[in-house]
Amino acid sequence: ANITSQTTSEDFGASHPLNVSDNILLVYRLQEMRASSSLNFWLAILCLIYCGINITLIFINYIINDADSNDDAEEPPVSDFAFHLIEFWATFGFAIIECVSLASTPKSLLGIYDNPLVLKLIMFFNIVAALVPSILVTMNLELFEIISHQVEYLNELTMSFVDLVLLWSLCRLGDVGAISGQAIISFIACLIAFLQLAVYNGMGREPNGDMVGEGPAHYLEFAFEIISSLIAFWFCMDNKFVADKEIGLILYGKHGDCGICGAKSIEFEQTYISSYGSTNMI
Repeated sequence: ANITSQTTSEDFGASHPLNVSDNILLVYRLQEMRASSSLNFWLAILCLIYCGINITLIFINYIINDADSNDDAEEPPVSDFAFHLIEFWATFGFAIIECVSLASTPKSLLGIYDNPLVLKLIMFFNIVAALVPSILVTMNLELFEIISHQVEYLNELTMSFVDLVLLWSLCRLGDVGAISGQAIISFIACLIAFLQLAVYNGMGREPNGDMVGEGPAHYLEFAFEIISSLIAFWFCMDNKFVADKEIGLILYGKHGDCGICGAKSIEFEQTYISSYGSTNMI
C-alpha cells in the first residue's frame, strides 16, 4: 500500500489542512480504520467488565468457602449454580472477545506471532473448549461440575498461550516465533494449566464427593483471568491507537509513511500468495 495522499496545489493545501486524493481505496481504508478503532474501544470496555466480574467472583468464592467451613454460618448469599453459571459463561464470552480482537486488529498478525494460522486455530479451539463446560454446568451442575472444571483448567493451556503471545508482542521482547520465545511462552502456559489442575485434583475429595481443592483453584483461576483481561485490554487499546494513527496519516499526513500497510502487504503475500502459489485471485 505505497499510496501517498497529496494536495492538488500548495495554495489549496495551505487553506485546507485535510489531504486530497483521487484514490478511492483510501476512502475504504479510512472507513475500515474507523470501524476498527470503534470496535476495539468497545472490546477494551468488555475486557474491563470481565476483569470486574472476576474480582467479584473472588469475593463470592471467599464467602462460599467460609460458609462451607463453618457449620453455624448462614447459607451463602449466592448459590453454587449462579456462581458457576457466571464463572463459565463469562469465560466463554472472554474467549469470543479475544478472538474478535485478534481478527479485527489493524496490525499485521506476523508482528504478533510467526504463524498467524496457528494462532487463529488456537483461538477457535479456545471458544469451543470454553463453550462445552458452560453448556454442561447449565444442564446439570451437580453431575457435570467436576468434568467441566477439568476441561476449563485444561483450556487454560490455550488461553495462557494466547495471552502470553499478546503480552510478548505488546512488550516488544523480540521475535516470538524464535525457538527461545516459543519455549518460554509454552513453558509458562503449561505451568499455569498444570498448577490449577494440581491444586484442583491434588487435595482429595470431601465425603460428599466434591473436590477439596475447588476453592483454592478458583482463587488461582480468577487471579489468572484478571491478568488475562488486563492483557487483552492493553492489546485492544493498542489496536485502537494504531487505527487512530493511520486515520491521522490518511487525513492529515502522508499515507506513504504508514508502516501498517506495508506490514499487511507482507502478511498477505506470505499467507496467501506464497502458500497457494500463483492462483487466480479476484
